[in-house]
Amino acid sequence: MKHCIIADLHVVIDSDDKPLLDVLAPRYAPFCHRASDCAEVPVLFALHHVERFEPLANAVQIADFECQETWCIYSETADAVQITLQDMDTRQDIAQMQCDAAYHDAKCWLSGDVAIREYCYNNFMMMLFAFAAMNRQTLLFHASVIAREGKAYLFLAKSGTGKSTHSTLWLKHVPGCQLVNDDNPVVGVRDGKVLVYGSPWSGKTHCYRNVSFEVGGFVRINRAPECSIQRQSPVSAFALLLPSCSGVKWVKPLYRAQCDAITAIVGRTPIYELYCTPYREAAMVCSRGVGAWDGVSQGEGFAVNEHSRKPAGVKLPEEN
Repeated sequence: MKHCIIADLHVVIDSDDKPLLDVLAPRYAPFCHRASDCAEVPVLFALHHVERFEPLANAVQIADFECQETWCIYSETADAVQITLQDMDTRQDIAQMQCDAAYHDAKCWLSGDVAIREYCYNNFMMMLFAFAAMNRQTLLFHASVIAREGKAYLFLAKSGTGKSTHSTLWLKHVPGCQLVNDDNPVVGVRDGKVLVYGSPWSGKTHCYRNVSFEVGGFVRINRAPECSIQRQSPVSAFALLLPSCSGVKWVKPLYRAQCDAITAIVGRTPIYELYCTPYREAAMVCSRGVGAWDGVSQGEGFAVNEHSRKPAGVKLPEEN
């Protein structure tokens, strides 16, 4: 078993599949601990990789949806949940997970080559974390995150709008920045503060960092010919955050927990809406608008910035 602490929460990876563990390692190794070092932290969930098992009898399909490169079917009984991943083209089952209704104890079977097994196991881990953590005022967001001087800023947007591009602009042009996560950071309310954590899930950017920062703000990005930024009212802020965090609206207790967590975040953190171009002026308007930088720095200011940092091996998208 591998014991991981992700966003101060304890999760367990259980598999005897060494090739699978080898390809999972770059994601999860930064979060792994000896079992004795995290024994006092209650286990949020464990995912056991086992031999193929029978589907749940009398399971009722609640929802189905596209899950990246697969089709996902969510079913449940009175006391259990079943999630099946299918090949997008053939709709043949390629992996399945069953767990208790609290998403605490789960088992899965996997098929295919090691790349497919890694993809399925990792997605089951991410789903379990998103579902199980909601009752801990902890949410998994679709966002790219930049930190500067101890505060982090989450950039939200519809797919393809330019979250990663905007992070790249900050890294290039705002002094002292670092990339925290480029796709699936974890946000939690801890002792009255809103913190963002790196996670083992970061989309196509291999940025798996075991770090945390207090959140300085959330920014919803929209493409526009000119740049402007405006802080949102609590009601508008709630509406901006809800579509950007992972959840299951068809499970009412989870949806309530998700909404409660968003309400707690909105009450403690500023949320902004940014209209911008994909150029360096966007980083200037945004960083000044959220109070991350006053626009004054050494030398040429918004020239390519050598003071910004990114983790070794992380390849960023090209600036437009």
